[in-house]
Parts: sequence; C-alpha cells; structure tokens
Amino acid sequence: MRHLLQLALAVLLIMVGGCAGDSENQHHLVVQQDGRVLGEFDLARLAELPQIEISTPQSHGNAVQRGPAVRSVLEAAGATAISSIRVEGRDPAQTLTAAELTDRVVLSFTKRDTVKLAGADLARDRWVRDVSTVVVNP
Repeated sequence: MRHLLQLALAVLLIMVGGCAGDSENQHHLVVQQDGRVLGEFDLARLAELPQIEISTPQSHGNAVQRGPAVRSVLEAAGATAISSIRVEGRDPAQTLTAAELTDRVVLSFTKRDTVKLAGADLARDRWVRDVSTVVVNP
C-alpha cells in the first residue's frame, strides 16, 4: 500500500511539473507604448479577438494567413495615437506606419504555436516570425 501511495505521489508531481513547464514555454506577445506594457497576449487571448483570413501568394508556405488584425491587437491593448509600430521577433524588427496597418496585416498563427507578422500587401522580407513585442510609436 505504501508503495502505491509513493507511486501516486510521484505521478502527481510529474503531472504538476509538466503543466508548469507548458505554461512557461507558451508563446507570449507584449504590446508596449511610452515605455510601459499596455497588454500581454497568449495564443488563447489572441484567438479570442476577431479572426480574419488573407491571401498571401508571396508566402513560401501557406498561401492563406489567419489571425487577428494587428489593429485589433493594438485596440485590445488600449494603444492610442498610433503613428507607427515596431514589430520584434525572430526576424529583424520591422517598422510599419499607421497607414500600413490595414485590415490585411495580421498576426498569423503558425504551426509552431507562435504568431508571425504577415500581410497581403506586405513584402515577404518584411514579415516577422515568432513575434514577441509590438512597440507603439517607437
């Protein structure tokens, strides 16, 4: 009986440790303005925002990108008086003007459980994979 109790306790500890590891490794996006954090988004929160699909024939992979418009994310974070944004991630950071932030510029969900900046009218070399930070008016 004691052996069974120890085994059950070990399994419980492994399960709890596994859950903690998953949340630590989950993709996280931060929106900043004027040196302060306006909003933090995990994939679940991004999925709650209105989703759009855009055609991106310039893509090297999927020709359709799906996710929230960047403007929707900025609005959800409470960003105001936006003149430009800087999108930071795995690729070189990109700066977009307010005029470029159309409803055809999205944070597209990836197979790696991250998001990438993509746009129907945005050249492929301006896309940013694994977006971690969006800075308003850098």
